[in-house]
Amino acid sequence: MRPKQANVLVDTRREDIAPRLPVRGAPAPEEFAIVEEGVPLLVRLGDGLSTGLFLDQRANRRRMREMSAGKSVANLFSYTCAFTVVAALAGSKRTVSVDASAAALERGQANLRNAGVDADGHTFVAGDAFAWLARATARGERFDVVIVDPPSYSTTKRGRFVAETDYVDLAAAALGLLTPGGRLLACTNHRGISAARFRRTLFDAARKARREVAQVKDLAAPGDFPEASGAESHTKSILVTLRS
Repeated sequence: MRPKQANVLVDTRREDIAPRLPVRGAPAPEEFAIVEEGVPLLVRLGDGLSTGLFLDQRANRRRMREMSAGKSVANLFSYTCAFTVVAALAGSKRTVSVDASAAALERGQANLRNAGVDADGHTFVAGDAFAWLARATARGERFDVVIVDPPSYSTTKRGRFVAETDYVDLAAAALGLLTPGGRLLACTNHRGISAARFRRTLFDAARKARREVAQVKDLAAPGDFPEASGAESHTKSILVTLRS
């Protein structure tokens, strides 16, 4: 059973938490494609808790397909690039996928190849998201859509990211890269950040970035990931749209 605080684990491949082999039946191939609403995505069920796909983001991947045609998309904390795959298949004209893990990005590139996506127009950057945001801003880059789905806690060469204290700066930098009318898909699964607080965080980020917001829309949590009665969903997703 997955622990409630998986982020505190040093080794997520422990047999007592995520057994490599099934209790019954034959083991799955080391890597294989599942099909989510017509989109093939590679997974590794025996790779501890890092199977390659976050199922609770399925509805957001559907939304990304609906808004990516002809758009430029930056996917931060991209992991194995599932958002990038759906954006590319929807006809995004350009994507940039950023993750601190080069190994995760290699899996992301394999994901795109497996989906039949031509590599042209799709860039992968192994490194810290804040550092990439600073470089992209300095170069004057702009994107129609930016996806920000960070872990609650992470450590890179730059330092430690904690969603409770650092999300404002992260979202402000992301909003600064958007074109007029651009959209930020902001997500967090930090249980200590309520939906109301997350909205305030994004309004604070917009003020810090000096961007005028047209809409801040709460996105419904997936129904197949229910919380206990009376509890708020741990998954919070908000779509911020700038004025044109």
